[in-house]
Amino acid sequence: MKKLIVILVCAFIFNGCDDGKISLDTFNFDPAAPINSCTTNNGLFFKVKNNEALILKTPISTFANTVTPLNTPRTIVINSTNQVIYRSFNSIISNAYFCSTLPPATPTVIDEWYALDGISGTSGLIQVTTTQIINPTTNALTGYNHYVVFKNITFYNGLNTFTYENYVFGNFVTSP
Repeated sequence: MKKLIVILVCAFIFNGCDDGKISLDTFNFDPAAPINSCTTNNGLFFKVKNNEALILKTPISTFANTVTPLNTPRTIVINSTNQVIYRSFNSIISNAYFCSTLPPATPTVIDEWYALDGISGTSGLIQVTTTQIINPTTNALTGYNHYVVFKNITFYNGLNTFTYENYVFGNFVTSP
């Protein structure tokens, strides 16, 4: 009887152990927070939240100062030129991490998810709606607002995937 109890206890212990792997099936960045960019890393746009970052790597021409027609956003296919990447780090990061000429060695990336591209069979889209920003007092053009939404985007980390039908990345403002 004692042997049976020992076997059962061992079975529960070995079946209940966590392998320590992090399973991510969603992330949440404030859509109202502005999208950041740095002059040193042209083409790199990002949001930071504590120890997480959501990165859009795309040419600056994605944010052309051309107003898009109503309900007709500029659509860009996710591919090797237009990438969306989620990263989590082992400690808190700031915008300065991305704005360094050479990113610092710490904090360390502990988890990374890439948006799949058309080559792998699943394709997401980046939609950008551009509007003018007008000063109501002077009626002068002060800039352009680029509202960025990811559509049907699937993230992959080498083992698992998760998909967003509609993910609001947020607003990026450019000068006129």
